[in-house]
Amino acid sequence: MGSGKRDNIVIYFSVIILFLIAITARAGDPSSVTLEPASAPAVSTAAKPAEAAPGPGPFAFADFTQGDDQIPGTTPPVPAPSPAIYGYVEGGYMYDFTSPGSNDGPTFIFYGVKNKVNLDKISLNAERTVDPTKKQFDMGFHLEGIYGADAALIHSNGMGDAQTGRNQWDLLQAYVDVTFPDTPLRLRIGKWIELAGFEQFSANIYGAFGDPAKALYSYSYQFLYAEPGTQTGALVTYVLNPRWTFDAGLTRGWNQSLRDANNVPDFLGRVTFAPSDKTSAIFVMTEGPEFPAGTGKSLPAGDKSNWWTALDLVVTHKVNDKLSLGAGFDYVETPHIPGLAGGAKQWGGAAGYVSYAFDPRFTLNTRLEWYRDSADGFSTGAPISAGYDEATIGVAIKPFPKNNTLSHLLFRPEVRFDHSDQSIFGKGDHNQSTFGFGALFTF
Repeated sequence: MGSGKRDNIVIYFSVIILFLIAITARAGDPSSVTLEPASAPAVSTAAKPAEAAPGPGPFAFADFTQGDDQIPGTTPPVPAPSPAIYGYVEGGYMYDFTSPGSNDGPTFIFYGVKNKVNLDKISLNAERTVDPTKKQFDMGFHLEGIYGADAALIHSNGMGDAQTGRNQWDLLQAYVDVTFPDTPLRLRIGKWIELAGFEQFSANIYGAFGDPAKALYSYSYQFLYAEPGTQTGALVTYVLNPRWTFDAGLTRGWNQSLRDANNVPDFLGRVTFAPSDKTSAIFVMTEGPEFPAGTGKSLPAGDKSNWWTALDLVVTHKVNDKLSLGAGFDYVETPHIPGLAGGAKQWGGAAGYVSYAFDPRFTLNTRLEWYRDSADGFSTGAPISAGYDEATIGVAIKPFPKNNTLSHLLFRPEVRFDHSDQSIFGKGDHNQSTFGFGALFTF
């Protein structure tokens, strides 16, 4: 690894360490800590219907905690004993000012979907959640099926990946949860949305802020290229106390389900630290052979010897009722990638998020991001290694916040500017400017 790359990595992790030190120091100040009674960790990666939990019903603007009895930045448990059924419909439009033709490109990120009205996805969920802090035997489950243009981007290996066409279906989540007597432990077996990252796949609305009003319509480079989409396996969650929750398990790998390209299990671990009801830090690590991380029967032979190390950190802080801050960091390294010359390859990035609620109807959301692919374009699909910067500004508009039905309607216009140090975008451009508009209705 060159000295320049080493310096970047040192700077990158120094920032992470300093951020954690600052959070820990604040947590040590009694005036800044308001601990809640012992509560369960996130038991689902999706929000719940209005009758079961605070989201996605009456979107709690500028409040990523979603409730008083949860770990900040996570989804609260649902006490209802019967299964909940809920979902959403999302559609949108993206216009590329740099390269307006619908498929002239390759226009980075948006190839094939720009300048078209898209049914992004219809999501239908059925679930029954369990609470490990009750220390009793219980069983729950979560099923989520989606249909739309986005389904083609999230297929796991062996599940729905033979489809063609613009709109496809996918079984996004399917798992069973079990809790046990006399211990705050939960066992999850099945397929779930990946644990890492500030953003998540479900309409980009169930991420670290935990609120649809916090989301931007487009996704970050980190989400698209430095994190898995789904994982399938077994995961154990242990709630030590209201501040600390630990997860550890084995999975089939990045985006692997009914088929596994390597037939070697991966390690998955997560540590959640919630020093107060306003602050959280979540660290996720995966370790295992991931090449190829794609799907389909035409994949190249699996590589079992070169293990990827993927590290992810998300920090969120609620400054007040209007202002919420967040940061996400990703770093992935592998000793070698078959088919690429040279030794170790790295990619990853950092992003900052700011959300400010002006009133119940309007929330301003911003994202500033830096991303670097030092793997000959392996993570992004670009032809060469490149660095990227992007800035996105959006407004979450809830036109009818007091109407029982129309309060579930959300519009998300945004403008985005991307820059690369290589000629990646459009017809050989260094820059790309886009406008996006998303409409979301939850039920």
